[in-house]
Amino acid sequence: MAAELRGPREAQPVVVCLHGLSANRATWRPVVERLAHRRRFLLVDSLGRGESDSSPRARYDLDSEVGRLLLVLDSMDVARPLLAGHSHGAAIAVAAARRAHALGLLLVNPVTPDLPRPVALTALRSPAVQALISPAVRLFRRPLTRYMLVRRVFADRRAIPAGVVARYADPWGDPGRAARLPAILSDWTPSELDQWDGPPGVPVHVIAGAQDRRIHPDSARRWADRLGATFELVAGCGHSAPEERTAEVAASLDNLLREISKETGRDKDDQERPVDSTSGL
Repeated sequence: MAAELRGPREAQPVVVCLHGLSANRATWRPVVERLAHRRRFLLVDSLGRGESDSSPRARYDLDSEVGRLLLVLDSMDVARPLLAGHSHGAAIAVAAARRAHALGLLLVNPVTPDLPRPVALTALRSPAVQALISPAVRLFRRPLTRYMLVRRVFADRRAIPAGVVARYADPWGDPGRAARLPAILSDWTPSELDQWDGPPGVPVHVIAGAQDRRIHPDSARRWADRLGATFELVAGCGHSAPEERTAEVAASLDNLLREISKETGRDKDDQERPVDSTSGL
């Protein structure tokens, strides 16, 4: 699995950034670039996505995703992080919070347990269907990605950042990753989240996009209420708040870190310049 550390080494807690189901860590880079001069970040590519390797035998249910994340945190010596998750990454953050001893959760455009799972995903378990989808994903990855970003992700198609289609599409040009995409999608079951609640006594903040066509704001609000979280509705925002409304997400993250610093007696606003590193695990 690929992981990228950004920001001053002494800044605590480390913010662990988790991306959506078929995305990669690039989702969080706009937010990180605003705060990395004084905050510490670990950006992770989930297995089979981004720059992480694919595995023919891996499972992608929520418990498996959490188990792999915990191994990454242990190998990177990250203890008591703040977990920041986007979309399916928010589900992983909630499920991992207790075992990772998280100090806080930032859930952006979060997948919720009442989100319907498309029936068509069941067909992806068929080896014959998988054999057809893999070459199609590789061949049409850019037009398919552009279609999803325009129709299902960004509230304003004119707001799609330059190069974002390539950043999300190009990792699927790898034959191994393309072959695993059907398994990733077919293992996705939002109702798994019913097994987990947020850790008690830990601040949780939920951000929803007012124009989110993937996760309805009312669903995100109900999930926030169940978690005992504060809730923020961002106008003019679809399903990619870290990229569409970077300033608002960065401000909310910074406020959550300040709240944690007050509770733990640490205030790390005055930091040295960031030290960047990337490592494969």
